[in-house]
Amino acid sequence: MVDPASVILSSSSLVALRSLIALRRSVDSKFSYSYISRRLGIKSRSYLSEVLSEKKKLNPKHIAPMVDLLSLPLPEAELLKGRLMLDVGDLSEAEATRLKSEVRDAEKKLTSGTLQLSDVRDINLVMLLAVCLHLFKDGKATKRQIFDLFKRDRHLEIEKGLHDLIKNGLLVKEAELYSYSPDYTNILHVYMATNKKNELDYLKGSIREALEHVGDFQSHAQETVFYSGLITAEKAKYLQELQHVKQSLRSAQSRIESSAGDTVIRFNVQIYPVATNA
Repeated sequence: MVDPASVILSSSSLVALRSLIALRRSVDSKFSYSYISRRLGIKSRSYLSEVLSEKKKLNPKHIAPMVDLLSLPLPEAELLKGRLMLDVGDLSEAEATRLKSEVRDAEKKLTSGTLQLSDVRDINLVMLLAVCLHLFKDGKATKRQIFDLFKRDRHLEIEKGLHDLIKNGLLVKEAELYSYSPDYTNILHVYMATNKKNELDYLKGSIREALEHVGDFQSHAQETVFYSGLITAEKAKYLQELQHVKQSLRSAQSRIESSAGDTVIRFNVQIYPVATNA
C-alpha cells in the first residue's frame, strides 16, 4: 500500500492532493470529483478538475474539509493542510512565518525514519508511557504524576519502562521532569515508524492488555467496545470492503484525537479470514 506520508513529502501540495484523491478512488469508486464537490457544497462541476490540473486556484476555505474527506492519519493530514495553505492562502507575513515553522516541524516528524528500540522489556508499556505524556501540560511530567495514572503494583515496571525510553532517546529527564526529546515530540507517529519486530511485539502486548479488560467491559459499556462476530463472505468483496473499514477507522481516530486530551484510548482491531473453501 502507498504510504500517504511519502506522497506528501515527495510532491508539491496540489500534486500530493491529486495523487491521494486518486489513491482513495482506487479503493472506493464513489470517491469521484463529483462526490467531493457535493460534500464540499461546490456547485461547479469543473472547479475541482481545474484546481487539480492547476488551471484554477484552490479556495483556502475548501482545504480543511477536502483533506478531511481523505481520512488520512492526523500528522499527514495536518502537514497537507499546512502545505496547501502556504501555497494558496492569502497570509500575512506573520501568519506565513508561523505556518512555515509548523510545516517544517511536521515534516521532521514524518521523516524520523525507522526506530530500532533495543533491550526494551515491554514495548507495549513503553509506548503507552510515551503517549501518556500528552496528558500533561507541555508533555512534561514527574515520575509521581506518571505513577498516579496506573495501579500501585505496576510502579516498578513503569520505572523500568521510563528508563528504556530514555535509553533509546525518545524521552529526556531534566531535574524531576520527563519530556519528549526534540526529535520525537510526536510520539504517536513514532509507533508507526518502528520496525517490524517492534510492531509485532507491540501488537501482541496490546492484545494481552485487552484480555485484562474483557472481564469488566459490560460495567463500562458507555466507554468501551468489545465485539466479536463471524460472517461468511466472497473473498473478493471482503478485500474491497476492508479498505473502507481501514479508511473509516483512520477517520474516526483523526476526529477523536486531540493534543489537549485527558484520556489515552486504545484502538484494538482484528479482522481476518479464519477458514476458506476455495
